[in-house]
Amino acid sequence: MRLSLVFLYLLLFIFSYTSLIYSADAVAVVLNARGKVNLYRAKEAKAQDVRKGTVLYDKDKIHTAATSICAIKFTDDKSLLRIKENSTCVIEAKKEKDRTDKNIIVEVGSFLANLVQPKGKFTITTPTSVASVKGTKWWTIQMMDGRTVYICLEGLVDLENEAGKFLLKDGQTATFTDKNKSPEIRLTNPDEIPSDEEETGALKSLEIEFKDSDGQTKRMIIDYQEQKQ
Repeated sequence: MRLSLVFLYLLLFIFSYTSLIYSADAVAVVLNARGKVNLYRAKEAKAQDVRKGTVLYDKDKIHTAATSICAIKFTDDKSLLRIKENSTCVIEAKKEKDRTDKNIIVEVGSFLANLVQPKGKFTITTPTSVASVKGTKWWTIQMMDGRTVYICLEGLVDLENEAGKFLLKDGQTATFTDKNKSPEIRLTNPDEIPSDEEETGALKSLEIEFKDSDGQTKRMIIDYQEQKQ
């Protein structure tokens, strides 16, 4: 009898744990993954390989190895995030009705954000500062030595840290060395812009399957531009 109860409790624990993992809504989907890209779920210690169509949830952590790259698209709008090689970040996403407030917590590496028709807030948080916008395209580069570099390609980027708020314009680069110091803002040197080696190809659709907050299986179709390898 005692053994049966233990077994029952174990099954209940496994069921509850699984429900916690998959009860959250999908917030993004992987459009492209090349090389070695690892995904760490919020409730799991073991990494899993990332492939095209992998569904991402709140608190998921992505790491790209050398010569690797990952591109993700958020499900509520057309916001895109390109993650270059040797990069690590955590995706935070809070759903509010038909929009998702997104925060990319950067540990190290290079990230290209492209916001076309954003519905919710989009911020990138680094050890030195926070970048937020309503619609633009920019690089965030977190270096191993602690410096953070922002390169604005289109639109405007609002930057903030303990020293105050700063506006970065198209064609400008900001370098932060400390969370308590103002950044150096100057004109962008074209040689400093990371390469975006993938070229745009044909328009395609990607159908993915995921579980919503009620545990119901749903299908979603994502339209995207194919990236030429």
